[in-house]
Amino acid sequence: MIKMARASLIAALVLAGNVHAAVPKHIDGMSRTTRAHASQALVCSQRLGRHPDLLIVADMRLPSSAKRLWAIDTRNGEILVRTEVAHGRGSDPGRQGLAQVFSNTPGSLMTSVGLYAIAEPYRNTKDGSTRRRLDGLMPGFNDAARERAVVLHPARYVRDGWAGHSEGCPAVSYAVMDQLNDRGLDNAILWIEGDQEGLAEAVATCSMTKPTHRFRWPWQKLPAKPEWKPDASDAVNPMFDIQAEGFCPVRTDLVWFSQEAPLFANLAGDRWPLVMW
Repeated sequence: MIKMARASLIAALVLAGNVHAAVPKHIDGMSRTTRAHASQALVCSQRLGRHPDLLIVADMRLPSSAKRLWAIDTRNGEILVRTEVAHGRGSDPGRQGLAQVFSNTPGSLMTSVGLYAIAEPYRNTKDGSTRRRLDGLMPGFNDAARERAVVLHPARYVRDGWAGHSEGCPAVSYAVMDQLNDRGLDNAILWIEGDQEGLAEAVATCSMTKPTHRFRWPWQKLPAKPEWKPDASDAVNPMFDIQAEGFCPVRTDLVWFSQEAPLFANLAGDRWPLVMW
């Protein structure tokens, strides 16, 4: 009895000290590499000062007809949602239902890959839906999300077994958006997976782990990493103030960028101003 009580006490202490569980070792429909990147993204967010209760993973390597978005409770590893999600029409120039190229450039209408913090909610005046702004945490990959008005929102062109094209937003169905809002998005992160050069190395650097790559034949090449060249204007946090419907001013902490060191975002209050890693 004493041994059993001691074992129970130790287990309770372990669970108490490890409130946020790891990403499940196997997730139906998710590749091992995508799972590894999502796990690294979770560690990255924790190293940046946040311990999210919800990890949302969207694998844009899969076709739009697939259930390629998962919502995972990080406290117990439970898969709460698995569903379809749209990608940007600019990422699918052949209209084949498969995202082939990605971009962080305003006006590209493409999906941006990488780690996001799910930010404040706002109500859309057209349909009354509650949507979520996104803060891209990986400069060069997705840090222009605010400028591009890339948000998590519901859309009528996403339904069971099919998802149309967005203008770069990870759009889901209205029913799924209601589910996500009910589950709580105030402490959540989003990882968007895609074949983009440098992405595996970037998330590995942030999580202080080794990069995880997919097997590719020698003739299979990744799309080029997004180019970025610093100039004087880059002294300002690229989460620009946007005075448009549903948008609120955001912080503009001054930071200087460098191509010699990876750059990530750090939590400060309810914002993630960019800082040198």
